[in-house]
Amino acid sequence: MDSYSDGLSRSLSEGQPWWEWLRRQFPVMDQCTYLDNAYDCGGSLIGRRAARKYFDDWEYAARANERGGPGRATMFRVLDETRELLGKLLGGVSEDQIAFTRNTNDGINAILQGFPFQPGDNIVTSEQEHDSVLMPSINAGITKGVQVRILPRREDHAVPAEELIRLADSHTRMILVSHVQSATGSRTDLKVLGKWCAEHHIYLIVDAIQSLGFQPFQAGEWGVSAVSAAAYKGLGAVNSVGFLYCEPGLMEQIWPVCTAAGPYMEAEKTEDGWTLACTGPSKARKLENSSMDNLGIYILHDMLEVLLDIGPARIWAHINELYGILYDGLNRLGYRLVTPREEEGHCGILSMTSENRQQIFDWFRKYNITLSISAGTYLRFSIGAWNNARDIHRVLETAEKCPWR
Repeated sequence: MDSYSDGLSRSLSEGQPWWEWLRRQFPVMDQCTYLDNAYDCGGSLIGRRAARKYFDDWEYAARANERGGPGRATMFRVLDETRELLGKLLGGVSEDQIAFTRNTNDGINAILQGFPFQPGDNIVTSEQEHDSVLMPSINAGITKGVQVRILPRREDHAVPAEELIRLADSHTRMILVSHVQSATGSRTDLKVLGKWCAEHHIYLIVDAIQSLGFQPFQAGEWGVSAVSAAAYKGLGAVNSVGFLYCEPGLMEQIWPVCTAAGPYMEAEKTEDGWTLACTGPSKARKLENSSMDNLGIYILHDMLEVLLDIGPARIWAHINELYGILYDGLNRLGYRLVTPREEEGHCGILSMTSENRQQIFDWFRKYNITLSISAGTYLRFSIGAWNNARDIHRVLETAEKCPWR
């Protein structure tokens, strides 16, 4: 059976654009004009094949009487490879700093609930944030006693680095922000924010679910202390698996909220009674459960191989080109666009507002175009690596005929 890299290379050698090959791996693209990648990827043939491999490996490992707890040794090798691939995706971070989670929210909670906040400490976030960031931040105020400073929603719907910085002071321990806002598609400049946080010894915690798989990400270069994301959007996997990256200095301070048998946590009996010992305080795997979503990780593994083979920079150039066509076309037609046109201000999500948003949404659905009403307010198109120019032109043709524009 050929690998996906073989199929991709063969298509490229035949002069076919890589995105047309990738498009064929997502059957939903043949069933509608799919511009809802900020909601989910719609499922892939790559995932179906990875699932078959998972069950084949499980059968082999059981027959071979492999040990290693839930998953057995063969499966654990795939998990280790997936951590390495995620490290490459984040710009070259160590796989030792990556833990598998259930979703974005899981990773944010692990940091906030496991960190030793002291009286007088505060954290900074924004009202614009998705509940996966905003709710854990508020909850940390309740359970950990930390002050939560929330940037009010702005008329331009953006979350500028400078505004978050203004809320911080010498008692700020963390700033929590989405790289790209789910509702509006506005992108925060992590280079500016990360540099300032590093200079002021503040941890920058980033929800990257709406940027990973859509554009390059450089955690170390940008000064990002932690990244949490689920895998079912730009990464093309499923909604039952996510991951958390956390740099060693921050990870050493985090105690697992939930403990389980693993390589770095042990139950010890001492003269004073039983206690828990952490043998790898800076290692992210101390946070993992002993039973994980091995099936979901198999799917993530194969999708990461494909996306890294294509290259984040090539993917972003393609998405950004399509975004420009969509933005200019909708702007020419008079739609009220919210997301910035400039490349540094977006990540492929294009949101717009209208008093007639439900009628406009229904109009596009009538023509089998898939989009979202996001946060109950914004009409949202979201472009993925597997979209093409035909998708964009079909949206614009439909948008021009819409009686409620």
